[in-house]
Amino acid sequence: MQVVGIRLDGKFLKKIEELGKEENLDRSTAMRLLLEEGYKNHVKKRAAEQYKAGRLALSKAAEKASITLWEMEQTLINYGFKSQCSIEDLKEELEILK
Repeated sequence: MQVVGIRLDGKFLKKIEELGKEENLDRSTAMRLLLEEGYKNHVKKRAAEQYKAGRLALSKAAEKASITLWEMEQTLINYGFKSQCSIEDLKEELEILK
């Protein structure tokens, strides 16, 4: 592991420390977990945005986000995306994945 220094607002740091206490984690562990979770959510959000903009196929968006096709569909739904794809389109995507 490498050591990284960052500057955080005191109020935000206090929230992280409180969360760590609630979950019985030291500050470094709490920050690592939050950073990893934030990264994963950010990557999923970016892949969803790229899919909605037509720059990625559904399967490629799922691959970029390191999640399953099903999870990518759920992510899109969670971000309010309403599909224009037909059942046939989805079947073709599944065939591509095979």
